[in-house]
Amino acid sequence: MCIIHYLSLVMMNNLRIYFLTLVMMAVLGSAYGQTVFQPKPIEYNLKGVVYDFETIFEGRIHAQGFTIGVKKGKLKSYYRTSYKNFEIGYIKDPRERRDNRNNSLTGERISSPFVFGKAHDFFTLRYSYGEKRYLSEKTRRRGMAIGLIYEGGVTLGLLKPYSINVVRLNPDDPSDQSLEVIQYSDEVRDDFLNDRFIYGGAGFFNGLTSITPTIGLHGKIGMHWSLGAFDQKAKAFETGIMFDVFPQKIPILIEQEDINNNFFFFKLYLSFQFGTRKRIGEE
Repeated sequence: MCIIHYLSLVMMNNLRIYFLTLVMMAVLGSAYGQTVFQPKPIEYNLKGVVYDFETIFEGRIHAQGFTIGVKKGKLKSYYRTSYKNFEIGYIKDPRERRDNRNNSLTGERISSPFVFGKAHDFFTLRYSYGEKRYLSEKTRRRGMAIGLIYEGGVTLGLLKPYSINVVRLNPDDPSDQSLEVIQYSDEVRDDFLNDRFIYGGAGFFNGLTSITPTIGLHGKIGMHWSLGAFDQKAKAFETGIMFDVFPQKIPILIEQEDINNNFFFFKLYLSFQFGTRKRIGEE
């Protein structure tokens, strides 16, 4: 009986040691798991920004044309960047319709597409100041930051007369036909509206020496989505509204009974941006 009692005490002690060992292993394993799988929080310097300047290239599309430009920005804080913007754009009238008739004339090339009733191509040079502000706490790890942008400035509009090829008949021999390139003016208005004798478009470079300028204003407001907002490589896109306004109507189309030109251009836009950022003193 003494031996049995002794063995039972030994077994009980062994069970207690085994149980305590399991508990200790569980505790240590939990601590080890927390050490391995829970990364130490990263300490960020919240007193300043990582970069001081950015150069951004932008391509923008809208229902009335397109724009390409470059921005030079100064990063003033995590939430705010001010910038200067220069861009070149093209504005068309939404009522324009391209026509390609594939006409052929002896000794001439196949006709090019053209827009019936078009008077001018309209290009814009814009210079503006703007600001970008993030709406919530700035993302300091890689990710997306959402902000608001607004800008305004001066627009230099450039009107280039639209050019077409028209068929000219020899009064003495109707079978003798030739092509003539004409630029739009009030004197040849009827030729631009005579659908019977329009052969096709005359090419972009015709009319470049007859450009006339006009001055206006423009503005823009939109939402900005930045991918890695303070990475060295900038990547972002925007959506918003923009406008151009001029002191007089812009004669893009030939005005007729049911067609009037506008002095105010309002459009929704989508833009894509890429560029680089640098610190003061970096080349």
